[in-house]
Amino acid sequence: MAERSIRRAVAVLAAVPFAAAALLATASPAFASSPVDGDHKVPYCHATHSEKNPYVYIETDKLAVVKAHAKHQDEEDVYPGFWYDDQGTAVWMEGRGDPLFALSGCTQVPR
Repeated sequence: MAERSIRRAVAVLAAVPFAAAALLATASPAFASSPVDGDHKVPYCHATHSEKNPYVYIETDKLAVVKAHAKHQDEEDVYPGFWYDDQGTAVWMEGRGDPLFALSGCTQVPR
């Protein structure tokens, strides 16, 4: 019985980050960047450090990648390069990894 409760608690705790991401995604228009190249979102493959599911496909605001995702997970997230607006100045964010991997929805093994 205790083992089942522990498994359930672990499952709930593992789901919290995904629920938070979904909640923030619905609020993203309020924090969205200004589109420089016609779109304020960028697809990327978020590294999970899981052997079974090493990447999760996410589309998020470009500023989220600039401010957070480019600096964590041992720099293993994969995303294409993109333009974003930094207080009225168009800035190029260099991509990381194989851009086709991110653009294909993280379905191919990265090179």
